[in-house]
Amino acid sequence: MKLHPLYLATLLAISAPVLAAQDSIENIVVTGSYSAVEKSQITSSSVIIDSETLLNLSSTSLVDALRQVPGLWVESQGGPGGLTSIVMRGAESNHTLVLVDGVQLNDPTNTRGGSFDLNNVNINSIKRIEIIRGAQSSIYGSDALAGVIHIITMEPSGKAEFNGFTTIGSDDYLTFGASASGTIDKLGYAIKAQKKDAGEPLKGSTAENTDLLAKLNWQGDEHELDLFYRYFDGNKTTYPEQSGGPEFAQSDELDSSDYRDQHAAASWAWQVTPLWLSKVTSTWFNRQDDSQSPGIVPYDAVPANGAKSDFTRTSAAWVNTLGEQKELWANVGLETKKENGDSDGYLNIGFLLPTNFSLSRTVNSAFVNVNGVLAEKLLLQASLRHDDPDGFSSNQSTSVGLRYALSNELNIFINRGEGFKLPSFFALGHPLVGNAELQPETSITLETGIEWQDSQLTASLNYFANEFRDLIDFDAELFTNVNRAKIDIKGLDGHLAWQSLNQQWQVSSQFNYSDIDSENLLNGRPKLTLGSSVNYVQNTSLSYNLQALWVDERYATSLHTGEAVQQALDSYLRFDANVRYTYDQHWQASLNLTNLTDADYQNDIGFAANGRAFYLNLIYSL
Repeated sequence: MKLHPLYLATLLAISAPVLAAQDSIENIVVTGSYSAVEKSQITSSSVIIDSETLLNLSSTSLVDALRQVPGLWVESQGGPGGLTSIVMRGAESNHTLVLVDGVQLNDPTNTRGGSFDLNNVNINSIKRIEIIRGAQSSIYGSDALAGVIHIITMEPSGKAEFNGFTTIGSDDYLTFGASASGTIDKLGYAIKAQKKDAGEPLKGSTAENTDLLAKLNWQGDEHELDLFYRYFDGNKTTYPEQSGGPEFAQSDELDSSDYRDQHAAASWAWQVTPLWLSKVTSTWFNRQDDSQSPGIVPYDAVPANGAKSDFTRTSAAWVNTLGEQKELWANVGLETKKENGDSDGYLNIGFLLPTNFSLSRTVNSAFVNVNGVLAEKLLLQASLRHDDPDGFSSNQSTSVGLRYALSNELNIFINRGEGFKLPSFFALGHPLVGNAELQPETSITLETGIEWQDSQLTASLNYFANEFRDLIDFDAELFTNVNRAKIDIKGLDGHLAWQSLNQQWQVSSQFNYSDIDSENLLNGRPKLTLGSSVNYVQNTSLSYNLQALWVDERYATSLHTGEAVQQALDSYLRFDANVRYTYDQHWQASLNLTNLTDADYQNDIGFAANGRAFYLNLIYSL
């Protein structure tokens, strides 16, 4: 579907980027810094999405919601059982670090080099999302080549609250659950349980999961303790990746996966003096996955295969924040991280060929971050991190940036960051394609932007130029992974949001533009995306939201003919809408309508997009 240039111009002229309800977004962020700061105290570009804005974008799919974020594109292989790819300003899907409540969830044993599947987070659990763009290895070490997505789940509330919720929808979609939170004396608590069956909106694509989480928080005069645990398990099916999907696949046999994620975190913060905050944090993440694939017919393209993997990551960090955070302050500390991964796999080539591997590594790190505000207008930041990983040379990552307030409403900033990513366990250890001599991938990102914010209007425009070197690629002649690929990406992204004085009308829009210089055409990266949203609050009980998303052509590859065939997928225009009704202080209902015009497009070759659908959501609160 081609979009007329006049419509494009009109869309940009009458609407504005990213997210509605900008005034409701909190200004305190915990991502991209060693301590909680105001958004204006970060020299990288950032986006913060609160739960209300997120549910306006989509009540059922985190993937759909994040497509409306500038600088970010999430590609999905059809329905809920398909894989998702996070593209941060045109980078690879495994170049974005993903955190949930401070715990890193990237799994280096998977075949995609550690990329994270966003289908493994239920949107109902999320309180807010913080997105920091640009290389962040000077803060997080390995994996943050392109940026960071930090998902923060529900937190303890000041008074006792209870919520029960259920959603039913097209194609047998069903989810239900309950949550409770509150504070008893100085102890805050939050617990949630949810079951979800995503139905079968696309032939063969199914997903079911169970989601449990619990948080405790204790605050004293000088000390604060936080505990967190999350359990997530599920199963899913889909046509194999690059098989041609329901439309072209020569076999209807499906990939299947049974998995279990668990992660936990504990932290102790001590305000030693008014100018010294000491914080110790420990995290644990474990993922177990049993995946089976029938391969792709004809089987010489991809034979039947499977693997049972078990990955664990533990970390401990000590961060000391020194000074006055409104004037001059520094963060100094140490971190140690250990990763262990085992995979018991096979490849069926007429007989079962074992593809087992088992690896572990430890990374010890030291860091310093310095921040200063001059004349209340100029913020300067610099970070240096030293990482010493097993089996690799030590790495030093730096970042420098400044932010200048031209007025109370207008800011400009510039930031340069460095990133590195250790090779995944799969790339290193797989007995057929692994290469123990691989070296870390690296990046240098540069961005500059301008931001405006007043009571009615927020806007931003960012220019970025990113370099990625020593990227890991598969060499078909050598039949192994090698360091060789390089990508240079330049582009623009931005947003504009306006609300009326009476706050009844909110109009927003966003755009992403990336110009990628690469030896090969890269899959799943639209050169241009445009999004817009209009929100109208009729009264305290009733509100309406309409969204539009236009996506440019992007490339995809299929093996269903027995050979790799790459082609461009058509551009498309999609509309979504929702209506929210509050009956009283206890009951709320919303109706979400997706793909209103039943736009016919493909997310991957042979994988059609979900058609027109509805979702009815009911919430009961005490």
